[in-house]
Amino acid sequence: MSLGQMSIAKLSVIYLLLGATVNTELAYDEINEESQEKEEVVERVPIFTTEQHSKLINQGDRIRLPCFVDKLDGFVVLWKRGETIISVENRVISFPDNRAKIEGEKNGNWLIIESAREQDEGTYTCHITAFPPQEISHRVRIRTRPEISSVQDRVVVKEGDTVDLSCYIKAGYPYPEITWTKSNPRDNFGVKSVGSGPDLMLQNVSYDMAGVYRCRADNGYPVYSDDIVNVTVLHKPYIDKGDGFVHAHSKGSIPLSCRISAYPKAKVHWSYVDHKGRGQEISGENWEEKSVYSVSLPASEAKLGDYRCHAVNEFGSQQATIKLSNLAGPIKFQSYQVENSSSVYNLTWSGESSAPVSQFHLIVTRDGSELINTPVIPSHNTESNWTAWYIMTELEPSHQYAAKISASNSHGQGPFFGPWKFGPEKSGNSGVEAVLIPSKYSAVMINLVMILNMLFSRF
Repeated sequence: MSLGQMSIAKLSVIYLLLGATVNTELAYDEINEESQEKEEVVERVPIFTTEQHSKLINQGDRIRLPCFVDKLDGFVVLWKRGETIISVENRVISFPDNRAKIEGEKNGNWLIIESAREQDEGTYTCHITAFPPQEISHRVRIRTRPEISSVQDRVVVKEGDTVDLSCYIKAGYPYPEITWTKSNPRDNFGVKSVGSGPDLMLQNVSYDMAGVYRCRADNGYPVYSDDIVNVTVLHKPYIDKGDGFVHAHSKGSIPLSCRISAYPKAKVHWSYVDHKGRGQEISGENWEEKSVYSVSLPASEAKLGDYRCHAVNEFGSQQATIKLSNLAGPIKFQSYQVENSSSVYNLTWSGESSAPVSQFHLIVTRDGSELINTPVIPSHNTESNWTAWYIMTELEPSHQYAAKISASNSHGQGPFFGPWKFGPEKSGNSGVEAVLIPSKYSAVMINLVMILNMLFSRF
């Protein structure tokens, strides 16, 4: 570095610290007059190896800005924000709260600002006191924590009406994105997305639209913000009777149950339906738990036939019929709807019957067309619970399969229960082969049966 370059660098620092504009051409002329060089000197300008950056920094995080050149050659590095000088070489001149520092390295340094604040947003310039002066700037934006609040904490609406839910942004930069989700105890608090934006309109409100609506603000900050609106829907009773079938046994008591959604809470009574369709109110122990209304009948006194669950409130009424029978049922499917195997499906079920089950009757459809219609012998039983398995192979992933099953005991064949929809997860070959495997056998036995099927198919 020449004497002229060193003098220019020093003058530039002095002028910058005084807040003056550096006239490097004038300084160069003055220095040349004072020190006449006998040989012409070629002045070298350092080249930045740092690229300009635009950074979005989370509030509270560290800001780290680079300034490096190919060869510093003794030139002075300054950091500025606007016209305010932050540092000269590795020394900080001025910064609020002493949160800034310089980390020097070969041919440059880093400007470090701890615990970023909103007021730290702006343009930071690295200045190299060369001739002509060299500068590179970085743009810093500060992302702040979002904050959202709901306009209403609770909304009550009648079924069929329209209601608007609203939330507003109290803080957050950049402006947060607002999304809405809904959860409901009736759905085991499952969460589903229902909209976006500050306003959510619910039109033609139905009873199952009641629940907790949550507005969420998110702008990429590590912590999002949310608030809730509780929506209550005034509606008549709606009854879910489940299978609508209860097996009658001879000991203890027999519970009849129906799940009722109603607001305000419904009054519920039970009756026995005689052969003329008339309801005869029954007496028994009544209780309610989590919207499930039940009545307990002494097994020794219970009549076979239809029982009616009737619910009423100020907005209307509804009733449902449950059959009490000595036929086998209900039948519950125990298989997963999708299994990991590419083409093998283990269809497992159990049915209730006090009398021995002689056989199950299985019907399987593929895309709505009957594929299998066959009796299945129970594999084992525990008291009044009867179980069977049916192994299906070579299922195709592009098709939808469904099963329904009934059971026969000494009183006759019971109703069909289902459909149970299932299918493979991965691709498989065309066609379906099925065999009955008792549940006590392992997966090894299942594979053996599949091999035997392949062998027998050759004969």
